[in-house]
Amino acid sequence: MEIFALDLGNKQTKLKSSKAEYVLPSQILNGNDLPQQLGALGNLGIKRDIQMFKTPFDDQSWAWGKDLVNLRLDDYLQDTLMYRDRYSNHAFKLLANFAIGLLATDFESAKKEIMQVAVVAGVPTEDYNNQEQLKTLATVLKGQHQVDIDGQTFNVKVETVMIVPQPIGTFYDVLLDNEGNLVKEELLDERVGIIDIGGGTVLIDTLMNLEFDKKARKQYSTGANDLYESIASRIQDNVSLYQIEKLVRAGIDDKQFSYRFSKNNILDITDIVEQEIRSFSARLISNLRSTFKDIKSIDTLIVTGGTSNIIDQDMVKDTFEKVVFVTDAELANVRGFYKYGLTEVGD
Repeated sequence: MEIFALDLGNKQTKLKSSKAEYVLPSQILNGNDLPQQLGALGNLGIKRDIQMFKTPFDDQSWAWGKDLVNLRLDDYLQDTLMYRDRYSNHAFKLLANFAIGLLATDFESAKKEIMQVAVVAGVPTEDYNNQEQLKTLATVLKGQHQVDIDGQTFNVKVETVMIVPQPIGTFYDVLLDNEGNLVKEELLDERVGIIDIGGGTVLIDTLMNLEFDKKARKQYSTGANDLYESIASRIQDNVSLYQIEKLVRAGIDDKQFSYRFSKNNILDITDIVEQEIRSFSARLISNLRSTFKDIKSIDTLIVTGGTSNIIDQDMVKDTFEKVVFVTDAELANVRGFYKYGLTEVGD
């Protein structure tokens, strides 16, 4: 049975199957708000990474894709970033269905018949310990999904839903190879701290013998969105958090950050961004110290999540020993979910 792995983050959605990986924003746009002239761009050879999605349980067509933010229709985007009852939110249900449908586009069987799959999804540890939240999410994911994408219908039946604590994703990604074989056996005997810095939350957990230490764990609602809001508050004008996120991600390697109000009005905010990143990193370190009261008992500290690429990594390394920043941190969890699925259902 094919495995679909879903990491439906607050800011970014990461997806994986045996055939493809996807990273998209966790925002969607009502088709009625999409510029009518957008289709004409295709005739001019200008292509946007935006597709149209529709499900039977919603009357509207929705746009989703990497280039949504480039349309600069930020006030019209439907966001799924929320801290309570996220899985029962209508926008989240749409996003989950679109994600399953998008993964199905790589399989001919989903076009000709009903494709049967197993889904592995990760949730914050706090949500994992909430049976009502798990039940709600499982209801959204399990069963038959019909998704129309750019006029093509894809049918998927989710036979099995496996919901795992989010930190398990990165742990399994490091522990296993791409075929699900054990490659880091020493981690099984270690006390491992996992820091997952996401868009809406920072998750701090401790694993020993694949079991969570309930005392050495914490969830903070201070993910990347908190950083973007801090940057926005220091700019003396009306700015978009979506555009702030875009410029931070685009400029992090070169350490050059500019906010574009228009073609002729571009503001250099490099100093502001660097100061706020340092402040954000300092708060993270403080939270880590508070959670890991006996830091010397941690054998390996693994830092993951898309925002781990944005923080001041040197500050963290100078503070803690044996820190490992995961390569391809944004995809580490979803790859681990997929590997976990391999151990449960096989190929």
